[in-house]
Amino acid sequence: MTWYARATVGHRLLLAALLCALIFSGRARAEFTVEVDSRGVLEGAVVVARALGGQQAERPMPEKLAMTQINRQFEPFILAVPLNVPVEFPNRDSTAHHVYSFSPAGSFELPLYKGETPAPITFTQTGVVPLGCNIHDWMIGYIYVVDSPFYTQLANSAARFDDLPGGDYEISIWHPALEGPAAPTWRISVDGSSDRQTLTLDYPFVAVTRPEPPSERFDEQRDY
Repeated sequence: MTWYARATVGHRLLLAALLCALIFSGRARAEFTVEVDSRGVLEGAVVVARALGGQQAERPMPEKLAMTQINRQFEPFILAVPLNVPVEFPNRDSTAHHVYSFSPAGSFELPLYKGETPAPITFTQTGVVPLGCNIHDWMIGYIYVVDSPFYTQLANSAARFDDLPGGDYEISIWHPALEGPAAPTWRISVDGSSDRQTLTLDYPFVAVTRPEPPSERFDEQRDY
């Protein structure tokens, strides 16, 4: 199965990131805004802040997350998931889906089902988990398992951390459009005072297109 359709973009990515650390309610608060010159290619990219220097920063984790099947697509296209947080795969369509991944970071299979939600999957290794459906070849999606409690995703070309404690961090960004052996990273410091930093990324990328579902087949509503 083809995981994603790629159209090569013959120019380089310029990523400018603005980091501001502010004092709020007695603790440091970092607002991390990313501006991307990439024709919208990186929408939904996962941005992770990893504490350096033995810091023990903590943050409450969600009890569970969901990668929904709706309109014969995975929603969201990219889902950021912390280690050991269960992920449900509810089917909101009237047709059956057969969800699977062969990823080393979390291989699994959910045989044909509809009108129910299977037991959640818990990912215990970091990395990219591409998703597919055995019935609908165009259905693609990604789970990105992160190893830090501080993560967010690009929305309208902006990534924001509201509760990043003061300290030193490694910032990384991942999206299927970024090509290379590892996610791009930067080191930044948050000291609780007003701080403005610009991070520039010179990194190859491609346009990743999520295929639209074709017209519904007459036999998709039957019981398999």
